[in-house]
Amino acid sequence: MINEPESTRFSLNTDATVSVEIAREIASALGDDQCGTEHLLFGIMSNAAGETAELQELFALDPLRVERAIQRLSEHRFTLDLPNDAPLPFSARAEKALLTLRADGSGPTGPFEMLHGMLRDDASGACQVLRELGVRPEEVRRLAAYGTRHLSDDQVANLMEALDRRTDESFRGWWGPKPEAPIETLAFGEGDAAMEVARSESAVVTVRTLAVTNDGFGLTVSIESLAPWLLPPVLQPSEVLIPGARPEHVSGPEVLEIELAFADGTTVSNRIPALRWTGTDPASAQLTYLGHRSEIVAYNDRRRNERRTITSDWWAWPLPEGGPVEVRVIWPAESIRGAASFDSAPLITAAHKLRADA
Repeated sequence: MINEPESTRFSLNTDATVSVEIAREIASALGDDQCGTEHLLFGIMSNAAGETAELQELFALDPLRVERAIQRLSEHRFTLDLPNDAPLPFSARAEKALLTLRADGSGPTGPFEMLHGMLRDDASGACQVLRELGVRPEEVRRLAAYGTRHLSDDQVANLMEALDRRTDESFRGWWGPKPEAPIETLAFGEGDAAMEVARSESAVVTVRTLAVTNDGFGLTVSIESLAPWLLPPVLQPSEVLIPGARPEHVSGPEVLEIELAFADGTTVSNRIPALRWTGTDPASAQLTYLGHRSEIVAYNDRRRNERRTITSDWWAWPLPEGGPVEVRVIWPAESIRGAASFDSAPLITAAHKLRADA
């Protein structure tokens, strides 16, 4: 079975074949020694068309975002002595995904079958990438299962309309800023001024900007290196999968803990990641991770080899009722601990103006 040619081992349609070729290319370019389900996910999203493109847009699975998530999760390097012209082997989970049949048990395997196969295992690389992007794997899994039935165009349109979170009727304020909603940006003074929250010998943490809508407010947190880091910051606790139960979250010294404390005593933090796409009203206020971007500037200087800056975006819901908002951060790996406050009055004033102009 292992030595069986791929042309006979896998029965793939044209779209799936192209997606697999792209997946192998990105796996090789990133220095991975196998083509896993995370790379297959990238291949499918890079070759998305028709119903797959609808799913891509629905969950904002842009290929660049998927690639960056793979890079954040991937820690392996080349370990196999492969000839230059030999394709990377598939991981065990990827092989199972490529052998996934249609709902009626027939073939060939297409992109939806591949998606369905790679998302059945919660520990797969594809599922980890989706979680990294703030997407719940079970939601994509459910849509992929529908896709394996090869619904008619009308059936697909009705399904997408029922699940589309981009519409005003289905969107929830605690998910983040509403798509295309007016946003008022507030700065901490002139130019590139920022509010410093904490500092150590190796790093400084600042809040650079605030953004408000009529549902909640966002803040941009910047982490800049002053010396090489022992452990780069992790913005959300890692998930530990427990068979038969929901994942548990483990917070180690590398996790940068962020907490907001409001004047009424309410606090929100990133210690337990918020379920961003839940449809039921949260029992308390939410702090939702929206994403981050990294920048490395290399210096031709022995005293300081490089400067790292990680800029992360967060969404707090609902708006505070008044008084100061205290931002607290703890990053044990780099001895960071501190707090700083800002007045919520400008946020509330801007939100009232947005509601009046709506």
